[in-house]
Amino acid sequence: MPTYRHQKTGERFFFVHIPRTGGRFVESNLHQNGWIVEQDNIWECLEGAEVAHFHRELYEKYFDVEGIPHIAVVRNPIDRFISASIYLTEAYGNNIQESAEDEDQLKAMIADFPMPESLGWFRQQIDYLSDKTNVWKFENGLGRRFSKWVSNIVGIDIKMDAFIKYPMSRREGVTQLHKTDKLIDTIKSMYKEDIEQLYPELLL
Repeated sequence: MPTYRHQKTGERFFFVHIPRTGGRFVESNLHQNGWIVEQDNIWECLEGAEVAHFHRELYEKYFDVEGIPHIAVVRNPIDRFISASIYLTEAYGNNIQESAEDEDQLKAMIADFPMPESLGWFRQQIDYLSDKTNVWKFENGLGRRFSKWVSNIVGIDIKMDAFIKYPMSRREGVTQLHKTDKLIDTIKSMYKEDIEQLYPELLL
């Protein structure tokens, strides 16, 4: 959830890094385009949350974000949760499909998650957004159109390199939960506000 300053022009903007929405790819491209993170250590924890993934309440408290553009990438809540489920299977084992399909049991697993500083992976996306946030949907791609969109907002041309190397989580490749009808219904119930506000087409 860093603020960025351009090393040549001094222009600033705020990237609202919602977990599991392509943030590490975007951040690596920003760095390649001359944007420098202003925070010393985005992976430290404050108030039980990683700085990199501060939600709105915390970034408005700790960061100087007034008067600068805010951008965020959001993702279909079902796909985002399935992507984040690698952390659940790593923590609880690969045989949790049936438990995860039950909303009460899934909520309990998240509540008891052994890395509470990383609960942002399962937080609703609307908790990260404000009325100042310019929002892009992950499903629309992070290529040329995204580059043009960001460039128009920050006022400096940004080019996205589809082949850029970026830091991968050591958990990538860990077994995900299966996208069964039962799990989809549970996800829809748990992330109802995200769906209503960001992806209403999922209600049809």
